[in-house]
Amino acid sequence: MTNSPNVTSYHPDLIVEEAKNGWRIIRLNRPKSLHALDESIVVALLQVFEEFHTDDAVKAIWFDSTTPKAFCAGGDVRKLRQLVINQEVDTAKRFFEKEYALDLLLHNYAKPILVWGEGYVMGGGLGLFMAAPFRLVTPYSRLAMPEINIGLYPDVGASRFLADRGPIGLFTGLTGSIMTAAGAYIIGWATHICDAQRDNVLNKVVNIDWSHYPAGDFRAIDDTLNSLHRPVGPGPLQNSLDVIHSVCRGVDFEQDYQSIIGLIDARSDWLRQASENLQKGSPSTAAITWLLWQWGKKVHAWEEVFKLEAQISDWKIRHPDFVEGVRARLVDKDLSPAWKDTQDLSLKGILGDNPPVTTIQSWNDLLKHYGII
Repeated sequence: MTNSPNVTSYHPDLIVEEAKNGWRIIRLNRPKSLHALDESIVVALLQVFEEFHTDDAVKAIWFDSTTPKAFCAGGDVRKLRQLVINQEVDTAKRFFEKEYALDLLLHNYAKPILVWGEGYVMGGGLGLFMAAPFRLVTPYSRLAMPEINIGLYPDVGASRFLADRGPIGLFTGLTGSIMTAAGAYIIGWATHICDAQRDNVLNKVVNIDWSHYPAGDFRAIDDTLNSLHRPVGPGPLQNSLDVIHSVCRGVDFEQDYQSIIGLIDARSDWLRQASENLQKGSPSTAAITWLLWQWGKKVHAWEEVFKLEAQISDWKIRHPDFVEGVRARLVDKDLSPAWKDTQDLSLKGILGDNPPVTTIQSWNDLLKHYGII
């Protein structure tokens, strides 16, 4: 594969290559930060994907990173925290707006996008992953929305894609639990599991003979990936399904909260870790995650999902839990965040003094329904 002169330097941390048969390869290249996203790289990705969308020479896109350790571990939250501290909240807001514009573009993309999700696929990385129709994982993949640990919340479309997965999605959002390939596949986060080397899989797809597939390009890719798919044995998620459904019912916030924390004595390490994450996590994150799941259960267009998330993100980064959560986990690394005091662990007790009111009526109605406003 050679660099094409017309698709080269969009960004120093992005490699864009032209492959045969109308394929383009886009590679994140920030290995030191596990390919974390900042505004500049998101803007560059937006430009690349917009150009490819309208370029008739481009048939399909392969999207990955330069290292097997991670596809993308999420947004550069340390940078966002510093912007908030420097009172540059508008710049931080702009990052979310650009990120959601990219996610929305990918959700509505007319051409096939295939994401190779090896290693860590988390936060903003999972948002990109979930926006593509072909989502490959390997036995080394680890997927999560771990925002409970840093006082943010599961965004990048998770308001819908967690709700789409019922109680499992709610549990995942509240606990930041890590999915293996088996778990990601069983709940539809991943479309295929591949144990072959990345370059072998890439070689297979770029050599697809499109003319053999009158049913179209998506069918051609799907058939090729189905031939490479290798199921794996059940992971911790499958072994915990009954427990998840019993502790996470999505009817009463306090009940779900206390039931998950009660798993601290579970036999499974995975369930104990989930309990600990929620217990030590940000109460405001837990509350907003539970409410967004309720909102997401009613079907909303992706445009509306990202419109709401842009407003919730603006509210959340101004909330003291965000600056403190990132400090404790990623800056000072003492793992001892001092979360904002709450009156009690009810939705109103956590959010009532600073409710996340938006311009979206269906969300505000939900806040009224639960007595928050």
